[in-house]
Amino acid sequence: MNRPPFAELSERAQVGRLRPLAKAVLARYPITVERLRLLNHGFNTTFRVDAVDGRRFALRLNVNSRRTPGNLAAESAWLGALATDTDLVVPVPQVADDGTVTELMPFADLGRPVAATLFSWLPGRDLGDEPTLEQMRAVGRAAAILHQHAEGWSLPPGAELPAIDRPLMDVENRLAADHELLTAERRAVIDAAFTEVQARYDELLVGADAGTSPARRPLHADHHNANLKWHRGRLAVFDFDDSGIGVPVQDLAIAAYYLRDAPEHEAAMHEGYAEVRPLPGHTSAQYEAIVASRNLVLLNDVVVTTVPEWRAMLPRYLANTVVKLRAYLDTGVYRHDVPGVEPIR
Repeated sequence: MNRPPFAELSERAQVGRLRPLAKAVLARYPITVERLRLLNHGFNTTFRVDAVDGRRFALRLNVNSRRTPGNLAAESAWLGALATDTDLVVPVPQVADDGTVTELMPFADLGRPVAATLFSWLPGRDLGDEPTLEQMRAVGRAAAILHQHAEGWSLPPGAELPAIDRPLMDVENRLAADHELLTAERRAVIDAAFTEVQARYDELLVGADAGTSPARRPLHADHHNANLKWHRGRLAVFDFDDSGIGVPVQDLAIAAYYLRDAPEHEAAMHEGYAEVRPLPGHTSAQYEAIVASRNLVLLNDVVVTTVPEWRAMLPRYLANTVVKLRAYLDTGVYRHDVPGVEPIR
C-alpha cells in the first residue's frame, strides 16, 4: 500500500518518520544516546539529545530548508569563528566520526536528502514574547558584535552564503504561481509590496557598493527572540540557517518585524546596538521596507510548507498579510495591529 505524502501527515506522524532518520545521524557521532526528545517541528525539526555521559546536544534536521552544502559549510565555519573570536554564546557544530559537521541523509518521504547537523547544547529559555528591556539591549549588542566580527571575517574555501538583495532573500517566488487563495485583488497588493520593497533594497545596496553606507557582510538574517536564549544573565544566539550576505540594517529590521507590538523593545534593541557600534545608516522608508519584506518571506514559506499547523493557518495568514501590506503601502509604516486583521488560532 502506498504511504501518504509527507506533507499530508499529522505532526505526530511526520515526527515519527523523522525519528529513525535522527537516530541514523546520531550513529555517526562518538556519543551513546540515552534519550531523544523533540524540541521543535517547524521550518526545520530539532531534537534534544541526551547522552549517557551527561552531555546534551541539539540535532537539527533541515526538513524544509533550502541550504546548499556551501551554505551549510559557511554557517558552520562562522559559528566556529564566533565561538573562538568573540564572547558571544553560540551553538558549536560537532564533528562526526568521518570528520564532517553536516550529514546529508537520504529521506525517501521527501524524495531528497535531508541535511543534519549536531550542535552543542545551549542552556536556558527562549527569550520569548516578554523580554525585559535589558534583555532587548543585549539583543542589540549581540547583533552589533555579529556585524563587527563579520566585517573582518572571510568565508573559507568551498563555503558560500546567498546574497540577501531581494524581498524573498534567496528563495524562489512561490507567490507568483497560481493558488486558489491568491485572488487578483490580493495578488495586486502583494505585487505592489514586492515592487516597493525591491526599490528600497536597491537603494541600500547601491550605497553599500559605492562605499557611502555600511558594506555587505555575513548577517544572521533571522535575529529574533525565538532564536535567542537567556541563561544566568547571558544571551545566546542560535539558528543561523537563514544567514546570508547583506547590509547590517537588515538584521535590525528583520528583528523589528517581531517587535512591532512592543515599540519599547525595538527601541531598547537599537540602544544596545549603539553601545557597541554606531547604528547603520538608512532611511525610514528603507527600514520599513525590510520590516514588511519579512511578511513576504514568511508567507512565501507558508504556502509550500509541510508543517500541518502552518498549512491549516494559511487562509487566515494570507488574508491578514494582504491587510497589513495594504496598510504599509498606504502609510509607509508596517504594523501588525491594523484594522481588519483577524486572530489566528
